[in-house]
Amino acid sequence: MALDDVLLKTCQPDDLPLMRVYSWDPYCISLGYHQSPDSIDYHACNHDHIDVVRRPTGGRAVFHAEELTYSIILPLGNVFASIHEAYQRINEGLVAGLRHLGIDASQEKRSIDFRGHYQTALSASCFSAAAKHEITFQGRKMIGSAQRQLRNSLLQHGSLLLGDLHAALPRYLTRISSHEERNQMEEAIRARTCTVQQASGRKVTFQEAAEAIRFGMEETFFMTFHEKPIDSNVLKQAIERMGEFELSGESKDKR
Repeated sequence: MALDDVLLKTCQPDDLPLMRVYSWDPYCISLGYHQSPDSIDYHACNHDHIDVVRRPTGGRAVFHAEELTYSIILPLGNVFASIHEAYQRINEGLVAGLRHLGIDASQEKRSIDFRGHYQTALSASCFSAAAKHEITFQGRKMIGSAQRQLRNSLLQHGSLLLGDLHAALPRYLTRISSHEERNQMEEAIRARTCTVQQASGRKVTFQEAAEAIRFGMEETFFMTFHEKPIDSNVLKQAIERMGEFELSGESKDKR
């Protein structure tokens, strides 16, 4: 999260778009920029060796387990006229990538009443509802995405579900009062989401999914991505700022 934020803030007007894909070790819960840290049961996270971080973008909690996280950083004015156009076009690239995995996904066409949804305990999870233009398969959410815009640059990142461990998020929420309620929420998340494995009917590796997303973005934007190491100065800044994004309790055992 720190690296995504530094890349956003150091993006220059003449820079080329940058795409990253990564996974998490250990598994991690990320909270949206404005989401209360009190929504997380840190004792349960400590027990299960789960990290907790804050994202530089908005939205609700994501349990990063059995998934692919992508991030795209680009200069805004030279590529897109607005953040809405950027969101829609980037998601077109994600849909094209999923087609390489044999998945006929689409962008959600409807908007939901988030004000009402946020009054429910289930709303703590990013995957409890699909916003307009988010990626779904047969009405079930596959990719949760969020943006942050600065004056001249844009970050969009999100989570592509490969397996179904994301549904375990309720185990780490403070608003869950019983095992029965937790189980009900987990089933509700599973019912509203669809993984790559479910949609394709087979297990897809992280590397295969990463290549598919890359191909989809290249086709959509008529460009070729080349692998490039992160600049050492940028990486140093990210390491120095890691503490700004960590939310794990003091008793958290790192591994």
